[in-house]
Amino acid sequence: MRRILVTLMALTLLLGVLAGCGGQQAAPAETGEEQAPQQGEEMEEAEGEEEEVAEKELRAVFLLTQPLSPFEEDIWEWINKAEAEGYLTETKLIEMKSPTEYEQTIRQVSEQGYDIVISTFFFVKEAFNNVAPDFPDTNYILIYEPNEEGHENMLGILYDVQEGSYVCGVVAGHMTETDRVGFIGGDNSPGIVKFLAGYEAGVLSVDPDITVDVNFAGTFIDPEKGHELALSLYDRGADIVMHAANKTGLGVFTAAQEVDRWVIGVDIDQQVEAPDHVICSALTNPGMSVYNAIVETAEGTFEGGTLDWGVDDGAPAAAVTDNVPEEIKQAAMEAQEEIASGEIVPPQVTETE
Repeated sequence: MRRILVTLMALTLLLGVLAGCGGQQAAPAETGEEQAPQQGEEMEEAEGEEEEVAEKELRAVFLLTQPLSPFEEDIWEWINKAEAEGYLTETKLIEMKSPTEYEQTIRQVSEQGYDIVISTFFFVKEAFNNVAPDFPDTNYILIYEPNEEGHENMLGILYDVQEGSYVCGVVAGHMTETDRVGFIGGDNSPGIVKFLAGYEAGVLSVDPDITVDVNFAGTFIDPEKGHELALSLYDRGADIVMHAANKTGLGVFTAAQEVDRWVIGVDIDQQVEAPDHVICSALTNPGMSVYNAIVETAEGTFEGGTLDWGVDDGAPAAAVTDNVPEEIKQAAMEAQEEIASGEIVPPQVTETE
């Protein structure tokens, strides 16, 4: 069931989501330790209104392969939201210390009776595929990877990241004064190239003569590397740089503040990282996608397979900040509406490297 209303997309584009990356810190758990949900006022109100939603006890565990990054923080907040609204009766956050623990931990929490097991990225893909067939009554949510084995109790979630990147490209195309913009990817894998392809297409839809410079960091966990690469792009004349590099991308915000240039965030609204320098963020909405799968589990409508999550699921494509003039915000909104209607189909590949 797709509960998130399309109207949220327009609201996000106009106002942004001010609780962006890093705004709420959640400390990673030691293995096996339960974490207290971190809930805002909205969640507390929802708890009182919908505490009878779950017809039976429904327990979820979120397994980390690294300390919480902004991407994982968003997922954890939405898992807590599901608990506050009564869809879950228990949540737990476990940080797995090394790859040798992955399958053992996934099997252990399955044996302990957790109804929903959630984890991220290709690191756990093999372990999920090995464990899921042995626990048909447990639902497994694998984020950013497809369910290639066709397990009926496993949902692989992929993201149409090219959509939000296209919208942010439109913003960048209108905002640039040097006709040169930049992009930093954590690596040049197909998933990151999707960000680049959408961004480049959005920029060039405004002006095909704009230059898009690209750097790949080769790492997703090195902010200093992101800082260094961003400065090099700004030095070459780019006045806007977008990143798709997780923690490495945090260094881009520092660089933008140092040289007083613009920056574009990713996955969640990252304006908090550099409030006066972020023009928009290309939204992946990972937490929202997991929340929907939890609700479907609670309501008995969960289906395994692979989900391509994007604007057609009611997810907003981008968060555009008030650093952007109203007429450019309107152009971004129009681009998102045309993506939602199918009039614009952002590319997923590009030869630019």
